[in-house]
Amino acid sequence: MWLHEDPSRVPTHRDEEVCLERKKCLKRFFDDPMERTKANLEYAKFSPKEGPFADIDSFGDRCDMDPHSWWVVHGASAPTLQSFDFKATCATFFFIMS
Repeated sequence: MWLHEDPSRVPTHRDEEVCLERKKCLKRFFDDPMERTKANLEYAKFSPKEGPFADIDSFGDRCDMDPHSWWVVHGASAPTLQSFDFKATCATFFFIMS
């Protein structure tokens, strides 16, 4: 895992700069505060690999599939983020940041 390759690395959900950029990105794509809240709640499960994202296939496929394919296969439990992936040009953001 990339975190263990360099002891100075921190998980992305604990990196202030990454968090700020993620928030900007979500604000840009979700004008409606309610939709943005849904996306944030889904991300709160996606990033630390909790709930449906704790599944061994979901976790393993993050390394083996391109982001769009991964969201098609595993994204049903996070429909707001899944819709973001389908309309975003920066779809890999959530893979890189998780």
